Amino acid sequence: MSTSPLACMETPIGTTLAPRRVLIVHNPTAGRHRRRKLQDVVERVEAMGGRVTCRETRQRGDAEDFAAEATMEAYDAVIAAGGDGTVNEVLNGLNQGGHGLALGVIPLGTANVLACEIGLDPNNLDQVARAVTLGPTRRIHVGLANCRRFLLMAGAGLDAHVVAGVSTALKRRAGKLAYVVESLRQAVGYDFPKLTIRADGVEYEGRMVVACKGRFYGGPFIAAPDASLEAPMLELCILPNPGMAGMLRYGIALPLGKLPGLPEVQVISARNILITGPRGAPVQGDGDIVARLPAEISIAEETVDLICPQ
Repeated sequence: MSTSPLACMETPIGTTLAPRRVLIVHNPTAGRHRRRKLQDVVERVEAMGGRVTCRETRQRGDAEDFAAEATMEAYDAVIAAGGDGTVNEVLNGLNQGGHGLALGVIPLGTANVLACEIGLDPNNLDQVARAVTLGPTRRIHVGLANCRRFLLMAGAGLDAHVVAGVSTALKRRAGKLAYVVESLRQAVGYDFPKLTIRADGVEYEGRMVVACKGRFYGGPFIAAPDASLEAPMLELCILPNPGMAGMLRYGIALPLGKLPGLPEVQVISARNILITGPRGAPVQGDGDIVARLPAEISIAEETVDLICPQ
């Protein structure tokens, strides 16, 4: 996996002088293999002098609540142990708490897009533990989709319907292949309705649109090469072709690194976006459904300190 983006190497690093006190939020139903990886990381963090408190989620929303309840008197950071959806919940909880706790990740998910973005190898447990304990922080700008924060991307169209329909059980068994299966299933009956996108006052049309804060999409695949977590800007990727042919064209181009270069694909920088289409259609953010159309997407006023590997 190519996981060496330079986004975390371009501005001054916020260093940590002492091992962190961390709250780790994780899902106990993630499977035995992932639980073993988590326990291994926890042991390494503690061996480096870090102080660890773990809280297990029982239902959707728990991770957000746990992060909102965390205080700077007790912790230096809240660490999401899971996939990008768990990170999203923790991000939104940190905002509710109104405090300055840093955000970190132990990547245990299916795609682990954030890990790709910051150069964190999910299989290098030493690197993960060292980042959690002593890694530098970056002040990043996050997005808003109908007032819900997202860290990496927010999208409407087929990808959002796939996120809404994919089986959690299939994701655990098949990993990323689950999204391929669900994409093919959805595409058969999906009518690819037109979406109208107004970006900083200019109107566009597409059948799928993704507002990117990071460069990667669906794993180690670049959709928006100029996107940066640290920039107060969104990179808007608009895909205009409908139907199975369009889906296959984009689905093949993405892993080959050619999606942004396709002649019909538009990648536009913007700060304020309005997406309209079928009312109530899902909008995915960081791999979970976070809003419904119509969707206002923008840059949040608040920033967050994101823990990155050295």
